[in-house]
Amino acid sequence: MATVKFLRKQAATCATLAEQTHDDESRQRCLQLEQTYLHLAETEEQLVGRMSALTGESETKHTA
Repeated sequence: MATVKFLRKQAATCATLAEQTHDDESRQRCLQLEQTYLHLAETEEQLVGRMSALTGESETKHTA
């Protein structure tokens, strides 16, 4: 989960930079980076959830 936290922090940093810049091209680049970091965080959360589910399933099968 540290990775998800890091990715979301990076997204927030990009959003802040987008608000602070006066250059439209830079603003768009920062907003695009923010969306990319958020997408990566969501993907990472899904992968962690699937891995947890798989680990839980294999433990259940071995104890049954």
